[in-house]
Amino acid sequence: MKQVFALCDMNSFYASCEQLFNPAFRGQPVVVASNNDGCAVARSPEAKALGIKMGQPIFELREYVEKHGLIVCSSNYALYGDMSHRFMLALAECAPRVMPYSIDVSQAVQG
Repeated sequence: MKQVFALCDMNSFYASCEQLFNPAFRGQPVVVASNNDGCAVARSPEAKALGIKMGQPIFELREYVEKHGLIVCSSNYALYGDMSHRFMLALAECAPRVMPYSIDVSQAVQG
């Protein structure tokens, strides 16, 4: 029997978690700041479309907040860890082996 591998990478994971838990953020440009609120570590697709770069300093984003309603969130690693754990459990229901690579990436093996 052939083994099937799946690489699961949750796109814009931290920003997606923020949008999931705050429905007012859905469809809005969202940036998650580093643990010291110094730079952007996650960007929603809407924020990426505005041209906001990964690692861009938060102080440079004031114009985006004022002109485009950009939402800047401080990191919430407890939330992201919990959501990652839930996702890994869901993967485990579909595949006999799940190998987490990082908080937002894992590999599932079937067969």
